[in-house]
Amino acid sequence: MRVSVALFTADLRVHDNPVLDGALREAESVVPLFVIDSGIRDADFVVPNRAAFLADCLADLDAALRARGGRLVVRRGEVVQETCRVAARVGAGAVHV
Repeated sequence: MRVSVALFTADLRVHDNPVLDGALREAESVVPLFVIDSGIRDADFVVPNRAAFLADCLADLDAALRARGGRLVVRRGEVVQETCRVAARVGAGAVHV
């Protein structure tokens, strides 16, 4: 079975998302991924209300994915390293960014 990872970054919507659409076209199984890296976690603009907004957006994205039979995988760390770890764990043949 072909597996792909769809890495969500700034575009956290399911409808008309080119990253997700590309992954779904190529693979039988797609792992949606969002990585909270130090650029997000340690940025000067991350105040409690913005962190809560991001958490709400990720929860909404996960709910939309669950309604379609998937679920959002969220990791903390360096984006490339965490994406490679998830891709290796699920046996992904491609990562869509």
